[in-house]
Amino acid sequence: MSATESGAAASAAPGAIDALKAAGRTMVEIFHTRFELLSVEIEEEQGRLAELLLFGAMALLFLLLALTIGVVFIVAAFWDTPYRLVAIGTTFVLTAGAGIACAVAVKRKIQTKPRVFAASLDALATDIERFK
Repeated sequence: MSATESGAAASAAPGAIDALKAAGRTMVEIFHTRFELLSVEIEEEQGRLAELLLFGAMALLFLLLALTIGVVFIVAAFWDTPYRLVAIGTTFVLTAGAGIACAVAVKRKIQTKPRVFAASLDALATDIERFK
């Protein structure tokens, strides 16, 4: 082996090590970015669920109050008539129907919810495809 060949081999080795270090740094940066994206999505999902629960509870409370007042009003309006049992039965059927409709709507919402961490999973899939 001549002096020029050994010098070329010595200079190629540090370049390869630097390239490996740069590739490793790039991989760490990619994973760091992906984990930041994942943490942002977790925070967004928590906020969305908290907001959904708050507004759902408030809606339930106000609808229950309105329903109670409405039923009392209907029963009071028909109390001195022969139709008071019809009024009570009708309000029962209507409220039960509304409750069933709401339960079906909630079931559909749960079944069609967006995929959690979709952006993170898509970004990781793209990264995997680039490195193949």
